[in-house]
Amino acid sequence: MTSPLAAPAPSVSLASQSLTLAQRIAERLPERAGTAWTAEPHQAWWSTVPAARLVQGERALIVVSRAWDTQIGWQLPDRTPRAPDFTIQRMAPEPVAEFLLRLVLPVLDDEAARPRTDAPRVPSRLELCAEIGNAVRAQGSATYERPGFLPNSHTVTWTSDRVRYSVTLHGTNPVADVQMQGPVLAVERAVAHFLPPAREGRPALPTGLRGRLERRMASVLARHVGIEQVDGKGLAFGTAPGVYGYVAASPDAKARAHDTTPASVDLHNVGVDFLVSLAPLLAR
Repeated sequence: MTSPLAAPAPSVSLASQSLTLAQRIAERLPERAGTAWTAEPHQAWWSTVPAARLVQGERALIVVSRAWDTQIGWQLPDRTPRAPDFTIQRMAPEPVAEFLLRLVLPVLDDEAARPRTDAPRVPSRLELCAEIGNAVRAQGSATYERPGFLPNSHTVTWTSDRVRYSVTLHGTNPVADVQMQGPVLAVERAVAHFLPPAREGRPALPTGLRGRLERRMASVLARHVGIEQVDGKGLAFGTAPGVYGYVAASPDAKARAHDTTPASVDLHNVGVDFLVSLAPLLAR
């Protein structure tokens, strides 16, 4: 008779592993137009490992949880992935959900907005601005929506913690441009929410950086993404896919960069889901 102490522990089902991960991810993804994400069992084309499917309206994500990474494919009514579109070397729900918000969903939305006869209906830029505005107002901040300065654009603005945010959508492009203006200390805190987690070790700064404000901003940005100085003036940072942007050059390169020194940062390729999820941090 086998001793109970010697009996092997039951193994975790791979099917429940993917589904459990998907369910915990769904809790971390924001609702869009009142529709939440749901998780269901699935079988991916590219893997024998049981998968899960995250669904929100006509958008869907296929998740395959493995012992060493997580594979993700995005799905539309006219598109089924035959191989993973993204692989992340993380297995916990929080970093995977952040990866989806930062990188995967903007790609999915961009493809959904591509003109074709059988494309699913996608929200207009006015609807998307309204969603962003609703998420910000739910946190107690007043917003102002207006036509953008460029043709076929629309902007929603608000101010929080001394930072003025302007989110602009152009044409049918479902990803936004975000401008942040305010004292440099507050802008530094705000821009970090849009960037990947800080990297280990001391940040490597480009040599020969000019401008005290630029050097200060570079020391913050370099913890998260690559940076370079453009024409000896402002800073470019990040790369696509993902959020990338530009720090406006200081009008006086020799002026000290105090916490209250004005700063301006432009971000590009920011997904609406990402903005909605950040509303509690950007509008408190």
